[in-house]
Amino acid sequence: MIGMKRRSGIAVLTCFVLLLTLLTACGGSGGSGASEKPAGSASNAGAGDSGSSSGAADELKGEFVLWSWEPEHPTSLAAFHQKYPNIKMKVVNVAAADVTKKLQTTIASGGELPDVIRIEAGQKAKIFDMNILENLEDPPYNTDKSVLFDYDFAAFSKDGHLIAIPDDMSVGGVAYIKPLAKQYLGTDNPEELQKLLPDWNTFIEKGKEVVRQSGGKVKMFPSLGDVHTILRGQRPGPYFDGNKLNTDVLRKVLTDVVSVRDSGIVDKMDQWTPAWNAAFGTDKYIFAMSPVWMPQYVIGPNDKNRSRWGLMVAPGGGYITGGSSHGIPKGAKNGKLAWKWIEFTSMTQEGAEAQKKDGVFTHFKKAYDDKTFTNWTWPSFGDQDIGQKYFVDISASTKSVPENVNDLVLNDAMSIVLQTFAKDSKFGVEEAMAQIKKELKAKAPNIDAG
Repeated sequence: MIGMKRRSGIAVLTCFVLLLTLLTACGGSGGSGASEKPAGSASNAGAGDSGSSSGAADELKGEFVLWSWEPEHPTSLAAFHQKYPNIKMKVVNVAAADVTKKLQTTIASGGELPDVIRIEAGQKAKIFDMNILENLEDPPYNTDKSVLFDYDFAAFSKDGHLIAIPDDMSVGGVAYIKPLAKQYLGTDNPEELQKLLPDWNTFIEKGKEVVRQSGGKVKMFPSLGDVHTILRGQRPGPYFDGNKLNTDVLRKVLTDVVSVRDSGIVDKMDQWTPAWNAAFGTDKYIFAMSPVWMPQYVIGPNDKNRSRWGLMVAPGGGYITGGSSHGIPKGAKNGKLAWKWIEFTSMTQEGAEAQKKDGVFTHFKKAYDDKTFTNWTWPSFGDQDIGQKYFVDISASTKSVPENVNDLVLNDAMSIVLQTFAKDSKFGVEEAMAQIKKELKAKAPNIDAG
């Protein structure tokens, strides 16, 4: 699941195993070893309409090294080789969770860094904080930021400059079981549900009605973690300003989570457990968080009841969770060649079309102006154009906030707090704030938690 995120973002064993069977998934190759596989010999078949290579493209020659945990997608790779026939790619297999460690050990030993690194969302803050990535707005890269979405800038920048280019879409909405929505909310139409549930206060009140009507048999979400994932992505600002904790932002998220918890509309399951996965095939929960990778890698495999799901904008708007990106280390020997791969797959129309054939939706903004490009259906969602919903409706309401390495420490503390929220109804906002500050002080004394 990690990635469409489709692919990266959350290291969950169950979903990860599913990905191993799918070439178009992020499917990590397991260990952190340095087994290498030349990708330059990939077939040009199926390259789509990328056109004939000529001129400057023919003059670019050489091989660049990519650290990645997944095989590169065959259609986009073939299209790239058709455009740049003399550029070869060598993929060094590094598990997503091991990229940071391998970078550190390589630097410490004086070894040679790759020309480009695939960066999983959960490792992004650590790698960005290492200050080893090129400013991609400077020559020779000269990134045209206008081709990306506005919310990409904060998410993939450091000190105000882009240092990585996002690879796959990871915007999120809310999926729902249509028969349950029709029964308890009066409609299964996504636009009508969005009007009915525009914000979290309204969502809570409607959820209470659902619980009453069903005699407690049906709730809105299976896990408080699902709600937190959405609220975290919708937060009004970053959790940290440098090393200083923005307590107002954290307090708001915690307050909203507790309000949902205390309303009784959400069950007490832990995310990413077997029970949570099985919940998608039941009739106990109307809603599920649904980043763009969720239909293919979580909902579909866990619910064999076809066509019963719908997709809508979440109360409060879109959010981002998961995803991967590419960065070029400073002084990369073949950084110019690696840039051509990034530029082609993530910042051109032909790359976007090739990636789509592999099940990946890039951040090339202009591609989404064409409804034939955004069109995407999935069996679990029947004939609903969930591509239009994700890439137009949800994307238009999505913002992103910058993160830094301190967010990783906060994430660990928040995991403990969420489990406690679910188990102890007397554990509230103040107790959570105290617990988080205690964890931050113990694990990161440099943080000013106020």
